[in-house]
Amino acid sequence: MNRLPSVRIAAVAFACLSLAACGSYVAHPSGWTSTGTSSWSKGGQTYSQTSSAFAGSITDLASQERVDLILGNKGATYDRTDPYPDCPGLGGLMRFLQKTAKPPVAILAAFVVGNSTATVITYMRPVSQAPDPEAMAAMRQTICHL
Repeated sequence: MNRLPSVRIAAVAFACLSLAACGSYVAHPSGWTSTGTSSWSKGGQTYSQTSSAFAGSITDLASQERVDLILGNKGATYDRTDPYPDCPGLGGLMRFLQKTAKPPVAILAAFVVGNSTATVITYMRPVSQAPDPEAMAAMRQTICHL
């Protein structure tokens, strides 16, 4: 009986699992409704995540995302960017306000670069609502996962 094929199968399975663990990570807010690939909603709030190949630095990503969010959300104004509070040094957190939306919207954009991949999470909520704990936990889990 030749054990080599079973060893190869085990090695291939281990490699596949390892690659999956290193790939993009999608944590989503518990109890939210899926609205498509890597996007969810709940009570007038939206949460989405994108991951893509990225050869730049975290500063490059921050600049790109700032422009993209302002251009993609008519009337949105940039407030500030901070190191991601729960895992400083890994990612960043940008804050925007879209007063022209009805109702006005707060936009949080968390971002991180790792393994030549940029991951960006966009969480939008009416200004009148407090941040959803499940959305904030999913964001933290993804950004601090690397």
